Amino acid sequence: MRTDKKYLSDTFPELTIAPMKNKFDCLVIASQYSGAREVFDLLKQNIITGTAPEIHQNKAILECKSAKEGENLRIGIFEFESLEELCKTDISEYLLLQAKIYLMLRNPVWRSFASYRKNREEGKERSSFIEAVKWDSSPPEVGLGPQNTRYIIAGKYSEGIRSLLKQTDEHELQILEYEELRRAPFKILQELKESLGLQFRVSSEEIALNLSKQKVAGRRLGIFRSFRHNPAELDEETAKYIYYTYFKRDIEEAEALLSTSFTSWKFAEKALDGSYIARF
Repeated sequence: MRTDKKYLSDTFPELTIAPMKNKFDCLVIASQYSGAREVFDLLKQNIITGTAPEIHQNKAILECKSAKEGENLRIGIFEFESLEELCKTDISEYLLLQAKIYLMLRNPVWRSFASYRKNREEGKERSSFIEAVKWDSSPPEVGLGPQNTRYIIAGKYSEGIRSLLKQTDEHELQILEYEELRRAPFKILQELKESLGLQFRVSSEEIALNLSKQKVAGRRLGIFRSFRHNPAELDEETAKYIYYTYFKRDIEEAEALLSTSFTSWKFAEKALDGSYIARF
């Protein structure tokens, strides 16, 4: 039986045959504001690459030098508006046989707030955060109905994860948390290097020092300022309400699917003064 691509596409036009150039040794998948661009910059700046990076809308491609002589690895970084888009995307067609997958996840309360804040900065949003999310896929008891602001939808993970697991059950899937990337970028970079067999441009000591300096400089400029330091935008009670109303069940389902625990995303028990301690 003939299996060349032209014959198959002519005979079975309903088939979509992905060219080999679109297949990857590794995929990094994330929703917006969850670390895709940070990972791209981290690899581009510190890993030896064979060709210039390619960027196509929400996809970036890096061809990296492997630690194995004469081999290159293709890494794709895909950023989706939300993980729900994974239900409409056949990720498996982008994967080589032994490809690895990294899924970037961020605390959904802060993920949804990042989307809201971006719209505020661009003048697209005038409501307070709590007012905006009440209009966004509200549960029946709220009685408002979806208004397509997508702040909450963009933070839901379980359906996208379920779809991804079904598509990639023969591949290794690992979770990278955005919060860990912010706290310890070198740790994440080292993990990717060792797991994929990549090569650093300079010594690991020099990279660690450079990343440490960048983090200090970023703090001085306010780049790494935590959202919770702006109580006028997202106070503890608002974060707690959003967590329990919109994300608690979804987080629990995601934990069950991935056999992991996102402890830092949850609220601890009440403190002695009656307040909730949010661990972000």
